[in-house]
Amino acid sequence: MIMEGAIIRGNNMPKIFNTSWIAVIVATVAFFMFGWLWYGMLFEEAWLAAEGITQEIAETRMADTGMGQWLFFALLITFGQAVGLLMVLHLAGAKRIATCLTYAFWLVVTIVGPVLAYQCVYSGYSLSGFLLDFGHMLIGYLIMAAIYAAFRGRTAN
Repeated sequence: MIMEGAIIRGNNMPKIFNTSWIAVIVATVAFFMFGWLWYGMLFEEAWLAAEGITQEIAETRMADTGMGQWLFFALLITFGQAVGLLMVLHLAGAKRIATCLTYAFWLVVTIVGPVLAYQCVYSGYSLSGFLLDFGHMLIGYLIMAAIYAAFRGRTAN
């Protein structure tokens, strides 16, 4: 029943969870670009240190994967998160920015953060790596929530 009414067509614009697909695309691209800024410009050295690799190793891994394949899966993962957050906001009836931000915050704190923590506990991932990833997720989800509020809040009372 969760998916009931998920895809709705109206006003000649396809929608998902009563929100334009354009919002999902904008949220996906914004979150992806924020990740590029976060890991590639702001915290590149800290991220490389947390991963225990050099710039050369990171570039080799990306080359081995293939840029097209890497980009496809990176966008697919980001898109999945964007749709998931929208689903939560829809089920909660969140439309205004404060409400959307609140739900996104608690989703990251109670679900995303603990899932990220598994890497530290079971795989030896560093605390600094966890904090970098957690910060990326928290701010990224808040960015997506603000975008959704801009699209969903138009009809809010």
